[in-house]
Amino acid sequence: MIDDILNKSFHYKGPSFEDLFKDKLENSGLTKTQFEKLSGMERRSLDAILDKTSKQTDIIKLLKLAEFLEIDFNELLIIHFNDRPIEEITELQSSMDITFVNKFFDLKTLISLGFINKNDSLEVLKERICKFFDIDSIYDYDRELNEAFYSRTKKSFSDKMKDFWIKSSYKYFELIDNPNDYNRQSLIELIPKIKPYTQNVEAGLLTVFQALYNIGVTVVFQPSLPKTQIRGATFLIKNKPCIVITDFNKNYATIWFALIHELHHVLFDLETIEKTNYHLSGEPDLFLIQEDKANEFASEYLLSSEKMRYIEKMIHNKFMVEKFAKECQIHPCIIYSQYQWRQSQIGNDYWSAFREHFPNIKGLTKKLNVSNWDIESIKGIALKIKELLTV
Repeated sequence: MIDDILNKSFHYKGPSFEDLFKDKLENSGLTKTQFEKLSGMERRSLDAILDKTSKQTDIIKLLKLAEFLEIDFNELLIIHFNDRPIEEITELQSSMDITFVNKFFDLKTLISLGFINKNDSLEVLKERICKFFDIDSIYDYDRELNEAFYSRTKKSFSDKMKDFWIKSSYKYFELIDNPNDYNRQSLIELIPKIKPYTQNVEAGLLTVFQALYNIGVTVVFQPSLPKTQIRGATFLIKNKPCIVITDFNKNYATIWFALIHELHHVLFDLETIEKTNYHLSGEPDLFLIQEDKANEFASEYLLSSEKMRYIEKMIHNKFMVEKFAKECQIHPCIIYSQYQWRQSQIGNDYWSAFREHFPNIKGLTKKLNVSNWDIESIKGIALKIKELLTV
């Protein structure tokens, strides 16, 4: 609100505070002295406000003047701050900026991510935020991005990091701007062909991302954020489905599971997602999208329950697991991952077992993860992602 007042004040060309006061005195039949007695304001204080020589703004006195002039207080502030000393405007703006940054950004977490530095000044912080999101003012983070993305829900997340993640993801997709039309039938035909690419640790995921991009489904890989449980997300931007996959748990099998899970949402939940613009997987869902169905779809797609029951009896026989995985056209770690989850459902903890059979995802994520949090600008990286996805 203060930002809006200052902007309007800067462009204000109407009558001065003093002219409005003189006109009101004349119309009311009061003298200046009579007004001072009625309002309890001293002549020196009143003149300092009218001729804008006061060093600081006295809000109580302004309220009294607003009542007398019968002007909305916000309108009075617009007139008052027009041509006020630059020192006062600067001080007010800085105070407002600090309040805004603290309200909308988790500075401690952003420092840990390398997004900002511990000793950054307010001006450096503002410049960093604006450059990263390709916005003109830090207030556009709340104003422009909220209007674009939260307009249907009328509510943004109170969780600062979740809000930061959602808005940065939205900005990536907006700037990538996939030129290919989304075709649901093409996606139905593509999904059965995805599974064999799980065996190609180095390039399989990127190949699938490129194939999906070609049929109008944009997929971006992003690092998971501290304080969130987001495994993946499905967005609907310009009527095209967009997916974010994270490295939550740093697990190769989980990355593929998350991708198939989100593709289920694209196939069956777009009508619901259209109402909200997005759906987060791994976080409580406010719009009752059934995660169980998407989980079951991903699990059965990668390895059916029937096949899992067969191979789990030989889970400690590496040769048999690898042989069976090859027959099923999947990476062996998917079998181990399914086994871990099935055991957890009956109270057994196998999450630390079979680690040697899971690929190290650092090389994979380095190739895909051009959208890290320490980058300078989303705009520049969005172009690199687009180039990466375009075949």
